[in-house]
Amino acid sequence: MRTGGQVDLKRTQELFWELITAPEGVRAAIDDLSRRGLVDEPSLNSLFTGDQRLPAVERLDIYANMYFYRLLDCLAEDFPKTLAAVGPVRFHNLVTDYLLRHPSEHPSLRYLGQRLPRFIATHPLLEAFPYLADLARLEWARADVFDAPDVQPLARDVLARLPQDRAGDARFTLIPAFALLRFDHQVVSFWRKLDESAGGHGGTAAAGGAAIHGGGSGNAAREAPAPGASPSGEAPKPPSLPAPARRRAAARVWRRDFIVYHCSLDDEEARCLDLVIAGESIGRICQQLAAGRSLVKATARAGRMIQGWLEDGILAEVALNEATR
Repeated sequence: MRTGGQVDLKRTQELFWELITAPEGVRAAIDDLSRRGLVDEPSLNSLFTGDQRLPAVERLDIYANMYFYRLLDCLAEDFPKTLAAVGPVRFHNLVTDYLLRHPSEHPSLRYLGQRLPRFIATHPLLEAFPYLADLARLEWARADVFDAPDVQPLARDVLARLPQDRAGDARFTLIPAFALLRFDHQVVSFWRKLDESAGGHGGTAAAGGAAIHGGGSGNAAREAPAPGASPSGEAPKPPSLPAPARRRAAARVWRRDFIVYHCSLDDEEARCLDLVIAGESIGRICQQLAAGRSLVKATARAGRMIQGWLEDGILAEVALNEATR
């Protein structure tokens, strides 16, 4: 700790950071360092100022609590509907368990919640809230596309300029701020109910008839307040809403300008978007749609679907072999 009689500032700073970010708490971290012969409480008191009223360990605890609650607030901002579904007490305990397993390791808090949906899938809380991992996946996708690179969406008139005899060979590229999700529960409608119960804005009609849900002030995944006491001093209770049905569903999430949207998809459109992601052609999409309908109806269905994608701005490019947009 000392070099030539002087305190090693760098090591002191590293120790301070190690103690206040220790997932098990400051006291457990000190005990562990003591067992390894790296630090003891007298030397700790010489490094970090304390007194009889507030010893060094308790001062460090204050910083540790501030650090934890900053992480808690960050996750509450990225997962407001997850917080609303389970309530602040359960969410607090969930975050505590999560950070014990996955402490923050990146300089940016942007990535703190990336493992939370998968963590929830193995957490005991899932027994009481079986849909919770799906809901968290939807929320993380919204947070993720909010920070995705921005590109100019494909203009509507570009397709009209394609040679008609080659249009079936064209391949689309989706914008980076896009995600295709599949769920075991009907969490899209549940997200809307949670949003409405919190005084949200609801949704608008998509080109395909599904409801589009978007954030009014940028990323709706960051709209809810951090968990804590209500103005009356009592912890807010989870809304009394029926749990979403267990039924497989699909959704797409995307950003346009600074607003994140999502909407439900039928199985057919989800499979067609799978083909787009895989780099398949418009002709292949029409083949997918031809099952159980005539080629004319399949082509019309493909046209309506692609028109909806253009209107929502999820297409970035269209290519004919080597010819690009």
